[in-house]
Amino acid sequence: MTTQNNNLRKAYRQGELLFVPLSDEEMAKIDPQPSDKSYPYWKQLQTNVLREGEATGHKHEVMEESAGTATLLAPGGQFMDGLQDMAEIGTEDRLLKTLGPVEVVHSEHRPLALPRGNFLVIVQREYDEVKARRILD
Repeated sequence: MTTQNNNLRKAYRQGELLFVPLSDEEMAKIDPQPSDKSYPYWKQLQTNVLREGEATGHKHEVMEESAGTATLLAPGGQFMDGLQDMAEIGTEDRLLKTLGPVEVVHSEHRPLALPRGNFLVIVQREYDEVKARRILD
């Protein structure tokens, strides 16, 4: 007999990016809410480019059906505590807030359809005996 783990969530991947949907409780933990008209832990980016490829120049970009559907935020500091059972949030990770369905496009990957919601976008890292390093696109 198979048991089901109710703590599992559906995550999405496009290349080296992992899109982890966040619950309201998790959003409160990483505190992206504006305080005094600024984000204490996050800064809002004026772009829809999640990540640009160092090797190829290609980019992962959020495409909106209507303007203002997606908001992209970057960590305000060098790193911050992550969520339970996750590593810390690094400076290259992002927070994507969507008010409706969006699509993430990259010329070397299939388009990724994301529903309305909040997503922690984690850049995949690889580890060796000495340190962690991010995956190059």
